[in-house]
Amino acid sequence: MTAFKEETFVALVERSEKDAARDIKAYRLKLAAFALLGYGVIFSLVALLVLLLGGTLWVAFLSSGLFLLLLSKKIIFLIAAAIWTLLRALWVPFDAPSGYRLERRHFPKLFAQIDELATTLSALRIHQVILEDSLNAAVVQHPRFGLLGGQRNSLILGLQLLLVLSPQEMRSVLAHEFGHLSGNHSRFNAWIYRVRLSWQRIMDGFEEQGAWGAKLLRRFFDWYSPTFSAYSFALARRNEYESDQVAAQLTSAETAAKALLRSYTTASFLEERYWQPFHDQADLEPQPPVPPFRGLADFLKTSPPPAEELSARTAGELAQQTHYADTHPALKDRLAALVPAPPPLAASGQSAAEAWLGERFDALIAHFDEQWQRAYLPHWQRRHQRVQEAKVKLAELRQQAPQALSDDQFWDLATATNELEGDAAAQPLYLSYLERDPGSIGAAYQLGRILAAEGDEAALPYLEKAFDHPHTLGDAARWGYQLLLDKGKEEEAQLWWAKALGKEEQQQAAAEAAASLSLDDALEAPSLSAPQLAQLRQILSEYRHLGPIWLAQKPVPGQAYPTLVFAYGRKGLFGRAEKLLDYLVQRLDWDAQFFMVGLWSKGRRLAKRVREAGIQVLD
Repeated sequence: MTAFKEETFVALVERSEKDAARDIKAYRLKLAAFALLGYGVIFSLVALLVLLLGGTLWVAFLSSGLFLLLLSKKIIFLIAAAIWTLLRALWVPFDAPSGYRLERRHFPKLFAQIDELATTLSALRIHQVILEDSLNAAVVQHPRFGLLGGQRNSLILGLQLLLVLSPQEMRSVLAHEFGHLSGNHSRFNAWIYRVRLSWQRIMDGFEEQGAWGAKLLRRFFDWYSPTFSAYSFALARRNEYESDQVAAQLTSAETAAKALLRSYTTASFLEERYWQPFHDQADLEPQPPVPPFRGLADFLKTSPPPAEELSARTAGELAQQTHYADTHPALKDRLAALVPAPPPLAASGQSAAEAWLGERFDALIAHFDEQWQRAYLPHWQRRHQRVQEAKVKLAELRQQAPQALSDDQFWDLATATNELEGDAAAQPLYLSYLERDPGSIGAAYQLGRILAAEGDEAALPYLEKAFDHPHTLGDAARWGYQLLLDKGKEEEAQLWWAKALGKEEQQQAAAEAAASLSLDDALEAPSLSAPQLAQLRQILSEYRHLGPIWLAQKPVPGQAYPTLVFAYGRKGLFGRAEKLLDYLVQRLDWDAQFFMVGLWSKGRRLAKRVREAGIQVLD
C-alpha cells in the first residue's frame, strides 16, 4: 500500500502517544486538522472539476467561434479527458459486505438487542445485518459515493462467534463495536475512527485503479494515509480501551472480560480441536463425514474445552505483548483495564446463536453448510486425490534405497512423508536433503518451521536462509519472530523482523528490475544446469512452427530466480510470442521470469543482443 518503513511508522506512533499524553486537547485539534487536510484535497479536486466544466460551458455561451476554435484544436477534448480522469480517480470503488442478510421480521430477538444498544449509545444507524461464517464481529462502513461519502453501515456477525459466546457475552461484543460509532461516548473519537478506516479503504481502492488520475492522487495519499494512520494511532488505541469500558457499562466488567477471554482462547481451540481434524479427514474420505457447521455446533455442545486446557490457553494469550502492528492492545492489557484478575471461564450454556437466531437457527446452519459445499468440496476432493497419489508414490520411493534416488525423487520422498506422516517423520529427510543440496531454500524453510514449532532456537539459521526467496520470506519471518517472542526475547524479535523487512525491500526492488526489459539492460549466458537445458530443449522441440531459438539471462542483483530472455525465429506465418510464452510457463515448472522477442519483429535489435550474449537452445 505504501513505501513507509516500519521505523518511520513506529516513530510517528510514538510521537502521537507523547503528544496525546502531554496535551490531549492540542493533540485532538492537530489530529482534526490533519483529518480535514485529506478532505480538503478531495473537495479542491471537486471544485477544480466544477470550474473546468463551468468554464467550458461559459466559453461556449459567450462565443461560439471561440468554442469552435477550442473544438478544432482539440482543447475541449483535453478538458473533457481531464474531467473524466479526475472523476474516475475520485470514484473509488468499494465492495459491499457479503454474506447472509438477516431480516428484522425473522430475527426479532437479535434486532431487539441491536436496537437497545444503538438507542442507549446514540450510535449511527445500522442499515443491514450480515451473518458470515467467521469467529468475529464488526461494524463496516461502505461509502456509496466513493470518496464523497454517503456511508452505509453494516453490522457483520460471525456465526462461529455466536456459537461460542453466551447471549450476555455477545451483547458485550456488540456494545464494544457500537462504542466505536457512539454519539454519546465521544463524537470526535467516533469521527476519527471512521475517517481512519475510510482512508485505509480508499488506499486499497487506489491500488486497484490504473488511470493516471488515480496514480496522481495515490502519490499524495501514499504519504497522507499512512501518516494519518500513524498519528491517529494513539487515539485509535484509546478507542479500544474506551469501547471495552462501554461494553462493561452495558453488561458488566466481568462479562466484558469473559467475552474477550473466550474469543481469544476459543479461536486456537477450535482450529486445533475441530477445524484441523475436520480437514484432515480429507486424507481418508472423499466426502466430509458430517457437514462442517452442523458438526461444529454439535462439537461445541459435546466437547467444550476442559478447564485445564482453557487455563493453559489463557496463560498463552496473556503472555502476548501489545505491539504497534495492531491498534488493539494485547489481551492482558485489555483485561487489566477491566478487572483485577482474569475471571475463570466455565461452559457458556446456551449460545447467543441459539438464543437470538430462534427457530431459524437450524436453517442458517444448513445454509452455511451448503455454501461450504459449493465453495470448498472441490478442494476437499482434490486433496483426497492428491493424498491417494502421494501414498502410491511414497510406497514406490520407499522400495528404492535413499542413496539411489535423484534429488527430485528424494524431495518427493520428504514432502510425501511430511504430508502423510507429519513433521517428526519428515524432519530427518529434510536434513538429509540439505546435506545433498546445501543451497536448498525449501528444505531450510521446512526444517526451520518444524524446529520453530517445537520451540527450538536452532530453527533460526534455517529460517534466515529462507529469507532469500520471496515465497518463503514472509512465513519464515513470522515463525522466527513468534519463536523469539515466546522465548521472551522481544528486542531480538524486533531486530529479526527489521532484517526481514530489509530483505523484503531488496526483493521488491529486484522484482521491479526484473519486470521490464530494454536495450540498455545487461545480458549474459543463462545459469541453467545441464538437466534444465535438456528439459527446455525437449519442450521447445515439441512446439510447432518454431525456428532457431537463443537464450540469455538478465542479471538482477538480489533476485532469487533467473530472468530468462528468449530470441526466437518462426516457421511459416505462425509464431506469436504470447502463445509461446504461455506454452513454456505451462510446461516448465520453473521459478523464473520469462521474456520473448522475435528475431523478425520490432524487437530484433534486442534479439540480436540475446544471440550475442546467450546460447542457442534450438536449431
